[in-house]
Amino acid sequence: MYRKIKWSQGEELAPDVHIRRRRGSRPVCSACGCKGSVYDTQEARRFEFVPILQIAVFFVYRMRRVDCRHCERVVTEQVPWSDGKSPITLTYRWFLAEWARRLSWSETARIFKTSWQPEDNSGMAVP
Repeated sequence: MYRKIKWSQGEELAPDVHIRRRRGSRPVCSACGCKGSVYDTQEARRFEFVPILQIAVFFVYRMRRVDCRHCERVVTEQVPWSDGKSPITLTYRWFLAEWARRLSWSETARIFKTSWQPEDNSGMAVP
């Protein structure tokens, strides 16, 4: 569920869709999949989604850390649109993979202004 949409003023104008969690929901441990209690909430992160009409779209979400009794450790929660520390949503990765089947990887990266290279220090793919 989204809370609000704001236009970011970065290199290009792009909508930031601020995601909010359901009231009273418990976070899911990314290690074992069990529900746990909230340990704390991290700073907001941006996740790149599939562009709409060649306009980049980003999800913005404050990830919670889970105090998992099953794993006996504190980990970042599991979210349905991303895994690990990737700033690109799973949907967008599948979208890019489908285009890479039709075009070369470098051509796909050029058209969608992304990269197949490792990320830089900012967490975004290096263009």
